[in-house]
Amino acid sequence: MAARIGGPSSTNPHDTFEWGSEPVDSAKRFTAETAFSAVLVNTVREAVGNALGHNVLEILTMKGLLDEASNSREFDRKLHSLFGNGAAVLERIVVKDLNRRLGIRYDSEARFDYEKSLETAKQVCFVESRLK
Repeated sequence: MAARIGGPSSTNPHDTFEWGSEPVDSAKRFTAETAFSAVLVNTVREAVGNALGHNVLEILTMKGLLDEASNSREFDRKLHSLFGNGAAVLERIVVKDLNRRLGIRYDSEARFDYEKSLETAKQVCFVESRLK
């Protein structure tokens, strides 16, 4: 069985997650997205806190950096506005920690794409929620 997520380049025009040919209902999708978002936000907080220190984490939290942690584009934009090229290092740390939590192999040699990495992690959460 194959898992896939719909999107603009997909043959699935309804942007729904599917397990094989069986679509996941919206309640299960919402539950899986909520679970993924919680894991992602917790991972971001821990990764940034470990990398930059808890005092810096609190300052970034007060400045609203982590308000959009589950929105990869907005989080990426905010990181780049604060840290410039250093944002990529933080994003790699977040993805590596997230993959470890979800049991996904992390390849440090592969070309890195923050959004694609998060999409892969989200798919794993969808598959796991479907299996439960």
